[in-house]
Amino acid sequence: MKNSIALSAVEELLCGTGALPDPPIGMAALFTGEPPRLADLRDRVAERWGGLPLLRRALLRPARPAWLRPHHWLPLDDFDVRTHVLEAEDEGEGEGAFTGLLGRLVAQPVPYGLPPWRLRLVRAGRQEDAAQQRFALVLTVHHALMDGRSLELLMSGLLDGGTGRGAATPKAAPPVRIPRPTRPEGRTPDGQAQDSGRLFDALRSGRALPLSAKPLLTRRDLAWTELDTDAVRAARRALPGLGATLNEVLLAASAGALRAVHGEPEGRAGASRPLHGVYSVDLRTPEQAATLGNIVSAVRLPLPVEIADPRERLAACRASSAAPGPTQGPDTTTRLLCAAARLGPWGLRLFARRAASPRWAPVSCTAIRWPRGPWSLDGAPLERVIPLGRVQIPGAVSLTLTSYANTFTLCVVSHTPAGQARLLADAFGRELTSLAGAVGPQLSAPAR
Repeated sequence: MKNSIALSAVEELLCGTGALPDPPIGMAALFTGEPPRLADLRDRVAERWGGLPLLRRALLRPARPAWLRPHHWLPLDDFDVRTHVLEAEDEGEGEGAFTGLLGRLVAQPVPYGLPPWRLRLVRAGRQEDAAQQRFALVLTVHHALMDGRSLELLMSGLLDGGTGRGAATPKAAPPVRIPRPTRPEGRTPDGQAQDSGRLFDALRSGRALPLSAKPLLTRRDLAWTELDTDAVRAARRALPGLGATLNEVLLAASAGALRAVHGEPEGRAGASRPLHGVYSVDLRTPEQAATLGNIVSAVRLPLPVEIADPRERLAACRASSAAPGPTQGPDTTTRLLCAAARLGPWGLRLFARRAASPRWAPVSCTAIRWPRGPWSLDGAPLERVIPLGRVQIPGAVSLTLTSYANTFTLCVVSHTPAGQARLLADAFGRELTSLAGAVGPQLSAPAR
């Protein structure tokens, strides 16, 4: 189509195989206070987001034959706030009704032909006490449009407050190029020769999550939970030195939760192969700190589900993330993407199909730090942020951890047998408690 532009390699990869519309990623912000009028929210969106070209891009399907053609962006003059800013209401009372609504929204694909994002004002059902009213804003977007960091930038730009940024508008996304590898081609970080023939070892299958014998019993499911702040902080001090990073704690606690829900891998089919997880890495430079788009890579690591001791699992995750090696790390992902992009759209779709395999990396872990507050919307204080991960295929699970105002919230989105998202969320909390219990007086150094 005239004036349309092909997607970048990263964006094309995030469109998946193109066989089915992809479910979105998202973010929910919970507020305490009286909700705004829908008309006022639409005015605010038009004022704060109206100047962002990224939000005026429509996603177009590839022309036939679809496997050989790229998706395209169609730049539009504007977006219609009446189409993109909507209202929803909990169908019931309490946290369960709200969680059910989030589960439906994160499983609902954003349609083609219009800018692929929606913002919904969610009013809690049947609130009698006006002083204790609560409401939420739920933003869902196609992952090809932006990454999780962009969701935080976009949502915080809609709110009032925040240390040092206030209601600053994020920058429009420039064309995002595939970053070059960060080390000389053909060398490992320690300077030894590597990699001839080893790069594509990163595509080798691992172990799938154990599921029911009947795949039709799997479904997309969502659960979220508030984590104990002291337990998170103590878990980060469970190892000597400067302490574990939030990513390392997330990976280790996820491995422990998977072990608790699915059992020990010993004796199970494929137990000799590793169970891989991926975590995202923000590639923004300091100059790009407020830039929207997809400026991200991923690290694929074996999860230590075979280790029984929580502290030893954390040590294993630290060792893996500290020394990725030639077949993992954000640089490896970038080089694989470059290789697939040279083949054209069909190469990227083959890569996407491989990455979507339940035996490649069925566990996705993401940690998001919300900028320091306080934040509010028309005087209603922001209480909590719930990140909403994306899950495409049966046998996959996404665990996303966010921190805001001394609160930590975990969201689990899964495509596994019904109820396992809640089981994983509860098991994650118990794993943090176990890690916190491993902290002794000699391990009291502050975490970074």
